[in-house]
Amino acid sequence: PAPTQPPTPAPTQPPTPAPTPSGPQTATYDATLGAPKCSHGLSCDSAGLLNGRGTMTDGVETNRPNNLNSCTDGGSGTYHDDESIDRIIVTRVTGGDGDLTEGDLVTITATVWCWNTGSNDRIDFYYASDADASNPVWTQIGARKTCPGGGEQTMTASFTLPPGSLQAVRANLMYGSSDAGVNKCVTGSYDDTD
Repeated sequence: PAPTQPPTPAPTQPPTPAPTPSGPQTATYDATLGAPKCSHGLSCDSAGLLNGRGTMTDGVETNRPNNLNSCTDGGSGTYHDDESIDRIIVTRVTGGDGDLTEGDLVTITATVWCWNTGSNDRIDFYYASDADASNPVWTQIGARKTCPGGGEQTMTASFTLPPGSLQAVRANLMYGSSDAGVNKCVTGSYDDTD
């Protein structure tokens, strides 16, 4: 009889490494969306992309209006005297060091400029889980809020990220109590949608 070879062990594959978290991300302007965008990340920061509003004096917003659905920003007033949304950051509330994923509780933090005492300025927050659609469906987060004072203020809202391939958030800062109309846009002369 011919000698037999000993069986060779089955080859093993190295384990697949866990994805490396991206860390905090700074948004870049996405011309297709018409708004700042982060691809992934532990957080998403608009940084200086939203600073100002429309065509207001001394505060023209770069890439205005910086929002999905091309909502129009009001052009009246003067930079850092009248209303503007200057920055939006989305961060995970629930901790962890991985990228934002569906099911995470997140907070939207908007740095805004409120006129005078702030008592006439309001802000609404929204999210859409279908931002890649031609007409995203916007869901309001909580109730409308009044600015807590004049000048630079920080306003927040939290929600759970739903399933969706491209998520979006929206903040509407308005003078008075404008109703958010089509696409959840506000249209007053001193209003800013980002």
